[in-house]
Amino acid sequence: MKLSGLENKRVLITGASSGIGAGMAKVLAEAGCRLVLHYNQNQSGIEQTLQAVTELDAEAEVLQCDFRQLTQVQPFFQKAWACFEGLDALVNNAGIVTKSLALKDPAGEQFNQTLAVNLQAPYLLSTAFAQACIAAQQGGVIVNNSSIHAQATCEWFSAYAASKAGLDAMTKAQAVEWGPYGIRVNVLAPGVVPVERTQAILNQPAMEKKWTQNMPLGRYGTPEEMGYATAYLLSDEASWMTGSVLTLDGGLIARGNYPRRG
Repeated sequence: MKLSGLENKRVLITGASSGIGAGMAKVLAEAGCRLVLHYNQNQSGIEQTLQAVTELDAEAEVLQCDFRQLTQVQPFFQKAWACFEGLDALVNNAGIVTKSLALKDPAGEQFNQTLAVNLQAPYLLSTAFAQACIAAQQGGVIVNNSSIHAQATCEWFSAYAASKAGLDAMTKAQAVEWGPYGIRVNVLAPGVVPVERTQAILNQPAMEKKWTQNMPLGRYGTPEEMGYATAYLLSDEASWMTGSVLTLDGGLIARGNYPRRG
């Protein structure tokens, strides 16, 4: 079944230069969406994403912004809104994965930077999007790309896990606030998905076995699968879904950290 409501939908995807964001862009391009593609530093990556979506006959525009500089977020959003004379959807995908022990960041510098990119920037973008939709008297859809670390985490991830748990909570609050205006807000929570910066490590046989033996489905996820889930959340088929967390992790969280049994 082809998902409905995606043809010509105007979608801003942040962090679209590689990984899950690029996978989202390709799937949504194939579905007929018109895309505003954000990147920060990866110029070659965004060029590859742009080429991929234009080969699928999608209209696309590219915009750069460093979300660590929060004062740049509002002007960036205004440019994104203007690309296609409005937006129908926002995908807050851009983020940084911070691995640092709390005791090695006692002043909270990495913690604060992580929250700026992963939580504060999505807050500012989502609020700007909601304001614009309400002013235009239209509905809208927001998908926030979170992580299974919001639900269960481990050492070295206090900043990252906190930012993603905050994103989940913010999503629920905004879904309640903006539902009366026809604006839906949901979370996509990926598990282990190898991307450009992690493929070399995660695809090593020993490392792959270490992870996948704890996944009931026995394999990693793919950026394209995250794209298909995003397409569903943006589609009319999910029109009664808001304030929800859609977890795609091969069953990793469901299994829990229990000893293996025969």
